[in-house]
Amino acid sequence: MKIGVIGTGTIASAIVTGFCTKKAGHAFFLSPRNAEKATALAAEFPEVSVCASNQEVLDQAEWVFISLQKSGFDALNELTFRTDHKVLNMATEMNLTDLKAITGETALLAHVVPLPMIVRGFGPLLVYPETPEVGELFAPVSDAVYLQNLSDVRPLQLLTCIMSPYYMLLEEFVKFSDDQGVAHDTSVKFTHALFSALSRRAAETPNCDLVELANDMTPGGYNEQSMIELLDNGAIGAWRTALDRLLERLEANTKS
Repeated sequence: MKIGVIGTGTIASAIVTGFCTKKAGHAFFLSPRNAEKATALAAEFPEVSVCASNQEVLDQAEWVFISLQKSGFDALNELTFRTDHKVLNMATEMNLTDLKAITGETALLAHVVPLPMIVRGFGPLLVYPETPEVGELFAPVSDAVYLQNLSDVRPLQLLTCIMSPYYMLLEEFVKFSDDQGVAHDTSVKFTHALFSALSRRAAETPNCDLVELANDMTPGGYNEQSMIELLDNGAIGAWRTALDRLLERLEANTKS
């Protein structure tokens, strides 16, 4: 496939790197935007080229990945899309209705939400509307999660925004163990294994009853004490508050 990428930021770079590392057999044409990252990718992978303009990207491509910040949306108005283009919107604050007004009729138009771990060839990929062709394209580097309703996109997209605080949570666990004299490598290994096992148990629980899992503890035990401490200090509710505020920001900033 010939894939054009408009906007070479962190996520776009991860996607290109993931595909190229997996030797998926695609040719990538990158926009000159963020020239440093684009040039670095072209230097590392022979299947990557940097184009002189965004229009040249479109002229070379079959698939077009839109990966722009809101400040760069105006650049799309200067471009001419073809009816055979397959366009994937990765811009958080661009909705498909507005993007279609810019692209006109295309062979395919979908919203996708890739995650940074795609650089290593794994992780979920939100896709709306359900478009198996998109899942097939990304199969070497991610697992497609198809959404039936447009209203599902924003809340699930925002769940991906807890990655940084999640990693900081893990760091606090590691630091605690380190402070008690545990070897750092052991702290890291066990923390990762623990949270991986917790996620696996949740995924394998019938009906995914997370409340039931949370209550699976000895009354008066240490696990219960940790739950009480965190609830009393608002630590658990703070995650929901953060998500609600993120949603308010996204709704205010989404181009409409």
